[in-house]
Amino acid sequence: MDQKENQVKVAGNINEISFAENNIATIQIEAKSICLVRTGKGLKACSAKCPHAGGDLSEGFLDKKENIVCPVHGYRFSINNGRDTNGEGYFLKIYTIEETEEGIFIKLE
Repeated sequence: MDQKENQVKVAGNINEISFAENNIATIQIEAKSICLVRTGKGLKACSAKCPHAGGDLSEGFLDKKENIVCPVHGYRFSINNGRDTNGEGYFLKIYTIEETEEGIFIKLE
């Protein structure tokens, strides 16, 4: 994966990403497991590990409010800001993702 201004290139374009039926793909970057989520508003990126109990969010789904839902206990997190919509104070790590003519890049900070 190429580096660009503190970003990592994950694909040349969206067609290079293998999304599951739930519109979620998992990639590995520097020992981090990251979900790429295809939404109606474009690509989003988040940690693949649920902060509640460690469930694999790539096996969950995106609800109509664009919350990613953990398959283990049903916890919901906003794919836009990472907040736990159940109100229990958990936060999901959200990564900035950028689609350009050069490719799709994720900022790891």
